[in-house]
Amino acid sequence: MSYQNMKNNRNLVLIAGILAIGLVAASILGGQSMTAAAQQQPTQNNGNSNGNNTKPTVSTTGTASTSVEPDKVSVTIGVETNGTTAEEAAAANAELMQKVIDALKALGIADSQIATSHYSIYPVYDMVSPVCIEIYPQPPECKPRSEITGYRAVNSVTVTADASSDIGKIIDAAVGAGANNVNGAYFFISEARQQEIRDSLIEKAIDNARSRADKAASAVDMNVTGVHAINLNDVYFPVYFKEFAASADGGAPTTPIVPGQQQVTMNVQVVFTMG
Repeated sequence: MSYQNMKNNRNLVLIAGILAIGLVAASILGGQSMTAAAQQQPTQNNGNSNGNNTKPTVSTTGTASTSVEPDKVSVTIGVETNGTTAEEAAAANAELMQKVIDALKALGIADSQIATSHYSIYPVYDMVSPVCIEIYPQPPECKPRSEITGYRAVNSVTVTADASSDIGKIIDAAVGAGANNVNGAYFFISEARQQEIRDSLIEKAIDNARSRADKAASAVDMNVTGVHAINLNDVYFPVYFKEFAASADGGAPTTPIVPGQQQVTMNVQVVFTMG
């Protein structure tokens, strides 16, 4: 190989090395530029997001109350009978309960207003002491023992009527027909009436919360612009219980039975936005 050819080859190798070094440098700089851009972009987006979506809010509680009277009343009327056998106690009970139900229907009480709430038949036990001679210690067969002496049948029905009904008259009729177990009257609010009360209280409670929010916003020179969240607390509807004692001859109850009134309250939590 001539000297001139060797010189040309060295020049080509040198140029190729310079080009390779340039490509590597360009790649490194380009990667660094892309990394910097990628790191910078989320920071800019986050800044714009926080600035656009955050709004001041005010959280308030609203209340509304009303006086309610129950529109329904229920009373449990029972019949207890005894017999030497379970069949005898059940038969006597069925006959007596039918008389009670007939007396209730004679007052205009419908079948849909009468429902069996309890029925049971169970043995009645007594302690029996065998006749034994007076010796000590007495043999095991002379010790007192519990024995079945009969059976008892218990049947109870619950009568539901409008609260305006004369519940005392219903009780008197049942006792006069043979009922010998009567529980106190329960006055309550029907499901339909509960929903009406609940709907009216929700609107009033939210209005109360809005009024408080308006005052709070005005105090800081702002206005309520919308609602962010609403939390409704359910309404508690009480059951009114009245005890009484009915006379055995079907006379008027010795204690007057009146439902009375009670306050019902609805609470709401509302978060309002301001601007």
